[in-house]
Amino acid sequence: MCGILFRLQKSVINDSFHDELWNQLIIRNKQRGPDIQGKFSKSIQFTTSFEINLIFYGAVLHLRGPTVNKQPLIDNDEQDVLLWNGEIFDGIEVPPGENDTKYLFAALKESYKVENDKDQNNEILEILRKIEGPYAIVYWQNSKRKLWFGRDCLGRRSLLWHLPSEGDDNFILTSVGCKVSQASEASTSLPYFAEVPASGIFCLDLNKMLSLASLESLENFLTHYKWHEVNESVNDSSCTLPFGRVNDTLPGSEDLPQLPNPLDVSNHSFIPAISPEIQAAIDKLIEELGDSVKRRVIDIPRTRSISDARVAIMFSGGLDCICLAVLADKYIPKEEAIDLLNVGFENPRIQQAKKDKKKKISQDVPKKSIYNVPDRLTGIQGVEELRKIAPDRIWNFVEVNVPYEEACAFKNEITEVMAPSDTIMDLSIAMAFWFAVRGKGQISSSENLEVMIDYESKARVILVGVGADELLGGYSRHREAFRHGGWQKLIEEIQLDVDRISTRNLGRDDRIISSHSKESRFPYLASNVVSFLCSLPMHTKMDMRYERGIGEKLLLRHVARQLGLFNASSLWKRAIQFGAKTAKMTGENNKEKGNMKVGKE
Repeated sequence: MCGILFRLQKSVINDSFHDELWNQLIIRNKQRGPDIQGKFSKSIQFTTSFEINLIFYGAVLHLRGPTVNKQPLIDNDEQDVLLWNGEIFDGIEVPPGENDTKYLFAALKESYKVENDKDQNNEILEILRKIEGPYAIVYWQNSKRKLWFGRDCLGRRSLLWHLPSEGDDNFILTSVGCKVSQASEASTSLPYFAEVPASGIFCLDLNKMLSLASLESLENFLTHYKWHEVNESVNDSSCTLPFGRVNDTLPGSEDLPQLPNPLDVSNHSFIPAISPEIQAAIDKLIEELGDSVKRRVIDIPRTRSISDARVAIMFSGGLDCICLAVLADKYIPKEEAIDLLNVGFENPRIQQAKKDKKKKISQDVPKKSIYNVPDRLTGIQGVEELRKIAPDRIWNFVEVNVPYEEACAFKNEITEVMAPSDTIMDLSIAMAFWFAVRGKGQISSSENLEVMIDYESKARVILVGVGADELLGGYSRHREAFRHGGWQKLIEEIQLDVDRISTRNLGRDDRIISSHSKESRFPYLASNVVSFLCSLPMHTKMDMRYERGIGEKLLLRHVARQLGLFNASSLWKRAIQFGAKTAKMTGENNKEKGNMKVGKE
């Protein structure tokens, strides 16, 4: 994980605004990569009166290889420059225990062996296309005076840009933004930074731009090489997506088991019949998801005590995360702890509602903890189930309790880091992620589970269950689509979710998690998992004819049971902002909607 930062500026005498902005961005990016930082500057003289400065800055969080490698990487012969914020789990051969950045740099330099300019471009795109793993990249190809940059096709790493709006403005690429003075934004209603679209790789041709000696029309010299599907009529395959479209085969009556009597499913103990086709899918998903988890938890350098966990899991006790926990147990040394990060918020609005209700009931009812939010209760059940399955593992169930005053105190900090995401829903989710990943809470004493002791997770790798709902039908809108339009409408809704994974929330989540010098990894979004799940007929993954807790994510429920997770296999989907109780934390404005903008304070 790294913070990467790039600046392209015209040579000017005084530029105090951009210099101050640059310094703020360095501070933000250093939070992402506290282990080692580097800077490289390059000037390109075009005429006696026109010069362009290129400045590269990298801040590294050490997660690959035996030693920390400073960024940017610079080729002394060609003067190429690489800023890399990503993980290569497959696609480019990286020997175990080695640093992936230097192997990527070597692969990119191999493109020089291709003489034709178009073929050389395709060679670079092909290298980036075949990488299995999340990334954001900035690559300066010196011989061609081309700047390549972009994000992986699912947008799992953040990369923001600021495009010049006037002659002396800078072009900036950064992993994370910062607060920009109002004066600088006065000329536009748009945010200063925006997400670089994850829809392809961009190339800025400075040779062409310098011929006009202007930064104002920078966008005219940008080429956008868009990701496209395998079956699209495109001349080359260098930007082909690593997975196909959702299987749109409609099930026949012979493919669907007969529905049971409603009385048989009323207690959620009912398990739909498992055909040979579904059993094969269960086995294959365990294999593919297990491989994805394995690649994301092995070879993490140990930077602290052997008693400190290297891997943590965002843990609500729900179906998605608990399956990851069981699979992680298979590949992490048994003597090593795994941290389960479970967050709960004091929500004054809910506490007041409970007080009002208690006035009407007996005072003898035991008072529950204000942090016994839904995700805490399912989390406790989940860790108990894990301890039965893997009793020799140390499962640190980290209870992260967030008082209302503390949530308010860090609101502006979280709002700034998550930008340009700026809605009330963004804040509710970002707040839950921010406090959970910070990892400051309590765990049960090993001598007495009833005694709680202070604990802070040191794990630098955080497994997150994002992607399971989109691929396996976990949202209520999937059930609604089926109710209104049957299997055809359900297939269309799932395809829509797969199409927009890269444009939704992963950049925001990366900025939030990385602000604590930790890295998010998403096993459900590995190319092999996405490709496999997209290839399956819809009825093998979900069956909305069954009620909640059975039909949605049906395939993953079968997987959970095969892994020994019988209790978790019947849990419903609950969004984190409702499970942790960050949504509508006061009753002051009950008319707030999730898509409204966050108010500035």
